Amino acid sequence: MTDVNIDLLRKAGKITERALLRAHKLLESGERNGLKIADAAEEKIYSAGAQPAFPCNVSPDHWAAHNAPTDDSPTDLGSARLVKIDAGAHVDGWIGDSAFTYVFDDSIRQVARAARAALEAAMQTIKPGVSVADVGKVISNVAKNFGVKPVANLGGHQIDRYVLHAGLFVPNVPEGNARIEEGMVVAVEPFMSTGRGYVRNGTQVNIFSLESTRARSRGAREIIQYVAENFGPLPFAEKWIIRKFGKSARLYIYELAKTGAFYQYPVLVDSPGSVVAQFETTFYVDKDGAQPLIDIFQIEV
Repeated sequence: MTDVNIDLLRKAGKITERALLRAHKLLESGERNGLKIADAAEEKIYSAGAQPAFPCNVSPDHWAAHNAPTDDSPTDLGSARLVKIDAGAHVDGWIGDSAFTYVFDDSIRQVARAARAALEAAMQTIKPGVSVADVGKVISNVAKNFGVKPVANLGGHQIDRYVLHAGLFVPNVPEGNARIEEGMVVAVEPFMSTGRGYVRNGTQVNIFSLESTRARSRGAREIIQYVAENFGPLPFAEKWIIRKFGKSARLYIYELAKTGAFYQYPVLVDSPGSVVAQFETTFYVDKDGAQPLIDIFQIEV
């Protein structure tokens, strides 16, 4: 792993924290337009002199992750039972990544409390030499205590400079042989579900990342150049491209996704009728354990 710039990591973490608190404040005020919430969180990142590390995700109910609202599909939260807000900022490639769940329906509040409690328990467990399976065991035990399921095929991840998902995977169930090492930057994100506890790809895709610079048409080449210069290897939102190039850019996005130049991140969904909750923060692992770079615990459930 690249030598960590802890000062820039802390700066990215603090900016991410402020963006999420902005989103939380809007939800508290009664805002139910997912696009407005995402735009406000992203604008908070830009105004602090940073860049989004990925599009702000606004994922209601059984949609677990990867929903970045668009101008055409702004994600109306009026009938949602809960929503996950997942945002990240980067400063010169050093990334903060965090998420919280906001609950509208008191009857399912326990699933969000389980996710938050699991993140706290994971933080107390992580230290150099600890197996990722041990972290997953702690998370799954919390789920059992709350009467919900951990999402078995989602989990946390190591972060490197300009690399949101680096080598290490931190599961929400007891599996894996890798060990956490001193000096790692790790995002831990317990997902809890009232459904199957296993997600699949949905049909909607509004987040992409650059895989190659190959393109046939002039319009596609212009978009690839813009993506490479502004986002590099990090994920970007369909809405960002359309706002820059107009609605005709959607055809080029589909072309680039079809040819493999753009990697696609479909919305991830659990069983209809269920709800999935998430809490996440980014840790720097030193000799004493996991040091949170984003204080998401100040958001109560």
